[in-house]
Amino acid sequence: MGAAAGLLGDRVSLGFVEATEVQVVRHLDEHLQTLPEQDDKSFKVLEAMRADETRHAAQPLAEGGEEFPQPVKQVMRALAKVMTTTTYHF
Repeated sequence: MGAAAGLLGDRVSLGFVEATEVQVVRHLDEHLQTLPEQDDKSFKVLEAMRADETRHAAQPLAEGGEEFPQPVKQVMRALAKVMTTTTYHF
């Protein structure tokens, strides 16, 4: 999907980066919710990663990227779910 976005030009490619980073933030949010409360070290690491990814998500749109429409983001979410689920089992 990323290669196809790249072929469609910089605006779409940057939009793909933004949408991907938003997905990463959501994935990190899921991990943060499942951590044991006493795992401060992991919480701090994931929070730092989340802050970085949030900044990374804002940059492509600031550089002229085109925000993807909601249906495209939904497809990306579904593909991400397939990838994380299959990776977990391998």
